[in-house]
Amino acid sequence: MSRFTESKIAVEAVKVVEEYGELTMGELIDVLTERMQPSGHDMAIIANRNDTYFSQKVRNLRSHSNKIFFNNVYYDSIIDKYVSYECKKMKDVLEEKVYVEKLGQKKSRVAVFYARKLDYERINKERKLIGNAGEELVYNDQIEFVKKNAPEYLKSVRHVSKLDGDGAGYDICSFNADEKLVYIEVKSTTGKKETPFYMSASEYAFYELHKENYVIARVYEFDINEKIGKIEYVLGTEFEGVFDKEVSAYKVVYKK
Repeated sequence: MSRFTESKIAVEAVKVVEEYGELTMGELIDVLTERMQPSGHDMAIIANRNDTYFSQKVRNLRSHSNKIFFNNVYYDSIIDKYVSYECKKMKDVLEEKVYVEKLGQKKSRVAVFYARKLDYERINKERKLIGNAGEELVYNDQIEFVKKNAPEYLKSVRHVSKLDGDGAGYDICSFNADEKLVYIEVKSTTGKKETPFYMSASEYAFYELHKENYVIARVYEFDINEKIGKIEYVLGTEFEGVFDKEVSAYKVVYKK
């Protein structure tokens, strides 16, 4: 259960701004969340707020005028962005078009540099718990939906990953309002909707073969204790317009 301190976050925030050149607060939160992988209490939603405890700590860098952060990063109030001093110097002497081009080149070279000891057993166990609970939430939601919209198919709604195991390329077999078969892949996180999620090669291959009948059930702001969260359904035909994909790993083999 991570509980990152503000000073720890400040050090990483400085590195992130130096690597990207300039970022809004929202962008900084997204990158730090991806890089530092907060969990447990840090990813719980603050009561009556849209922030997690982690994202609020990032925002506190500004509200608390954190010295580690602001001694190393320049805040440009005109564009409301945090800028590295390297980029500030470039911006002062270069034409805007040239600066934007160099900034783009800088961002394209960004890699994830974050040294950390990872408890893979704990992380995988936690993700599995969230994933299973999120699937149950969507399965129950589908039972209610089909009961109202396609009742004769109710007994055919199946929690495939639970009954048959992983590897099918989707988690739930259900039906839409037109009584058409749909394959639902559930992606659950405790963070906000924009929190990145992962698809395996087999899941993505299945999506490409079944776009017309494929659905991503995006479960977010999920409370693992209360077993409640928000669900957004994204049709396979809308996938490319809603999501961007990033390569996070390579499989490397010897040439034949």
